[in-house]
Amino acid sequence: MRACFDSSLVLVAVLVGALGTARADSPPSAWDRMRDPDAANAYRVHVEVQRRLTQDGEVGVSSELAALALLESVSAETSPDVRLRFDLGRVYSMLAPADERNYVHAARILKVALKDAPDHPMAERSWLLLAFACGHLGDHECERNAYVEVLRLSTEDVLRATPMLNLAETQMHLGNLTEAIDDYREALRIAAPVSSEIAPLAVWGLAVALDRSGDLVAGEKQAQFAVQLERSMGLRPASGRGVSALLHAPEVVFFVPAYEIYWYDGLGASAIARSTTKPSEAARLWRLAEQSFAAYLQASEGRDRWAEIARARLAAAKVERAKAERRMKREPRPSATNEDDATL
Repeated sequence: MRACFDSSLVLVAVLVGALGTARADSPPSAWDRMRDPDAANAYRVHVEVQRRLTQDGEVGVSSELAALALLESVSAETSPDVRLRFDLGRVYSMLAPADERNYVHAARILKVALKDAPDHPMAERSWLLLAFACGHLGDHECERNAYVEVLRLSTEDVLRATPMLNLAETQMHLGNLTEAIDDYREALRIAAPVSSEIAPLAVWGLAVALDRSGDLVAGEKQAQFAVQLERSMGLRPASGRGVSALLHAPEVVFFVPAYEIYWYDGLGASAIARSTTKPSEAARLWRLAEQSFAAYLQASEGRDRWAEIARARLAAAKVERAKAERRMKREPRPSATNEDDATL
C-alpha cells in the first residue's frame, strides 16, 4: 500500500514545487547564451511547459500531451539543460495513470537527471516522482533509495509524512520488517498532527508488518485501531469492500502488487470479528477474512515470502468461521414484536 499525494498535503507540495522551480528558473545570462546558443530556447521551452501544466489552475491530459510534444520537439531527454529532463519526467509521471507504460519512461529519464543533479532545486519533487514510478514498476530498491533522498531533502514534517509512510511499505516489501515497523511508527508520529488520512494508513501498514513479523495479536490490535480512526473520520466502507474505506480509495492509495489489498482486508476482517459479540456478524467477517487470504494466495500463486503466514491465516479463518456458524445455530430467534403479532 502506497499513499498518493494525500489531499491535506497537496497545496503544500504544490507551493514547495513552485518555489523550487522559481529558484531554478533564472533566465540564461548573456554569457550563457554566448557559450550555449540553445540555452535561451531551452529556457523558453521550460517556462512554456510550466505554463501549460498549470494553466487555468487545472491540468488535463490535453495540456500534458501538449507539454510532452513541446519537450520532444527539442529532444528534452538528451538536453544538457537538466530542467527539461525533470520536466519530461514529470509529464510522463502525470500521464502514467492513463497508461502505466509511461512509468517506465518517467523512471528512465528521472534516474539519469537525478544522477546528474541530485541536489537541484527541482530534485525534491523529482525524487518523489521517481519513487512513485519505481513503486508502480515493482522496483523496490530504486523506490527505497528515492524515498530516502526525498526525506534527506525535506526538512518540514508536513512534507515528510507521505514519503515516510511509503518508505515503510517499501521496507516491508524488501523483507526488512524491523525497519518497516520503525518507519510506520515514525510516519504515524509525523502524520498525527498534520494529516487526517496518512495516520490511519500508517496504522494499517503497521498492522500488516506486525502480523507478518509473527505478532498476530499486535497486528490485529493495530488493525482495530485503524478501523476506529477511519470511523472517527466519518469513513465507512462500501458494501463488499472489507472494513476499510481508505484502503479501497484509488485516489488515496495504490497497491503493488495489486493483490496486497487482500492481506489488509483479511487482517482487518479477522481483527473486527474477534471483537464482535454477535455470531452472525462474526461469521460474516470470518468469511470475508477467509475469502481475502484465499484470494491473496491465489493471486500470488503461493510463492511470495509471506505465503506460509497467509496459509496459516486462511486456516485459522476457516476454523473461526465454522465456530461462528455453529454459534449462530444456537442463537435464539428474535421474538416477535406486538406489531408482528398483530400482523399475524
